Amino acid sequence: MKILIADDQIIYRKTLEVMLRPYGECVLVEDGLSAVQVFAEALRAGAPFKLVMLDIQMPNMDGQEALLRIRQMEKQAYHATLHGNEYAIILMQTSLEEPAQLVKAFKEGHCNGYINKPVDEEELLARLRKYHLI
Repeated sequence: MKILIADDQIIYRKTLEVMLRPYGECVLVEDGLSAVQVFAEALRAGAPFKLVMLDIQMPNMDGQEALLRIRQMEKQAYHATLHGNEYAIILMQTSLEEPAQLVKAFKEGHCNGYINKPVDEEELLARLRKYHLI
């Protein structure tokens, strides 16, 4: 499984990599703009990401905008509804206590879920099981 981890803080990127490395190939980026670029390259190459971990607050492009752009790319590539099997599982990561940010991610960006920082490994693995990724 290909996994994209986007977070501006290296400690969170590395922590997620350690948790997720046993389950697939991890690609780490430090902002939303890089996440969108890397996602687009993988999609064009026919080797899309199955899991995307997006921090909500990042420089250059926040996780909300990256989420919208990724979903738009998938929609164009697959010509399917947002609930097709081709779509990546996207989990937003946040340390924010702002419900409006989470509602926006679900309603507008169609993310699959969110996880509070610091990420609890058991909670993360439970999410991966829920989506049949492990």
